[in-house]
Amino acid sequence: MNISYRTRRVFRRLGKAIVILAIAAIVAWLCWIIWVGRYIVYTPDGAKLDFNLGDFPEGVLAVPPTDAENVEIFYEEPQIDVTIPVVEKTSIQGYYIDFEDLKTDISAVKAKLDKLPAGTAVLLDVKNIKGYFHYSTSVGTTASKDVDTAQMDALIEYLANSNLYTIARIPAFRDWEYGLNHVPSGLPKKDGNGSLWMDDSNCYWLDPTDEDALNYLLRITVELRSLGFDEVVYTDFRFPNTDKIIFEGDKAQAIAEAAAALAAACTTDRFCVSFVSTTPTFQLPEGNCRLYLQDVAAADVETVASQVPTDDPSLHVLFMTTVNDTRFDDYCVLRPLSSAH
Repeated sequence: MNISYRTRRVFRRLGKAIVILAIAAIVAWLCWIIWVGRYIVYTPDGAKLDFNLGDFPEGVLAVPPTDAENVEIFYEEPQIDVTIPVVEKTSIQGYYIDFEDLKTDISAVKAKLDKLPAGTAVLLDVKNIKGYFHYSTSVGTTASKDVDTAQMDALIEYLANSNLYTIARIPAFRDWEYGLNHVPSGLPKKDGNGSLWMDDSNCYWLDPTDEDALNYLLRITVELRSLGFDEVVYTDFRFPNTDKIIFEGDKAQAIAEAAAALAAACTTDRFCVSFVSTTPTFQLPEGNCRLYLQDVAAADVETVASQVPTDDPSLHVLFMTTVNDTRFDDYCVLRPLSSAH
């Protein structure tokens, strides 16, 4: 279809007019948006127009703040309570369990233990001089022929869950089984071609200066502590009374150094390492330790206790006795469980 020149000219002018009007409308709309923005009020319910707001107040020229003079700043370190609770040390009073009682029905022993007040000390033999353990151990060999291992395990668990103060007693350097299997750790006999000396009970004795022998005692002590015992006491922590062994060195010094090494490795504020001695002059190491003395007459208690090299005999000296004489009660004391009321 042919459109005349006149018609095309009209359309062109009309298009220009429409474009100009559209541009004007857009400009007017933008001006309206800018102008009306001052009257928009925002509320919790949304935005709305309020043409009664009036004119904007005139602004005030901001003035930078002046520096304050003579301002003192104090720094106070936070106060943190780092006090470590101190475990109160007191003399222990209690009972020891005869090994013969463990060979029978241990339930009778438990029945007596149930009647003891909280905090009462109880001593239990857990190893014999042959080197056999009376409970299930990962350190050595268990001897089921002497006691019922399952009953002993149950008794140790019972003690661990009780409110009693529990003590494990073990022979230290008198150990047939360990000496048999660790000859270099034992005490050789004179003219024995390297063989170990044996006492009247057919037991070997270990060398207190031997590293393996001390590590053996250390492993036993750590295991007993993990089983819940509060204290371990070593019997036979000495050299045997014989001149038929070979040992070069100071025996008293060797025993003192062995005791100090075990005490340093094992004792804590809540775990005690103790030693049975036939003489009160035994060199007790520093730390949470006790000296156990037996067969002391009640009349001699104070004199014997004064000979122990310690600043606090009432805490660090323990008497094992079969009598109920109150003169023992000024110190730590253990009596047979059969004497418990």
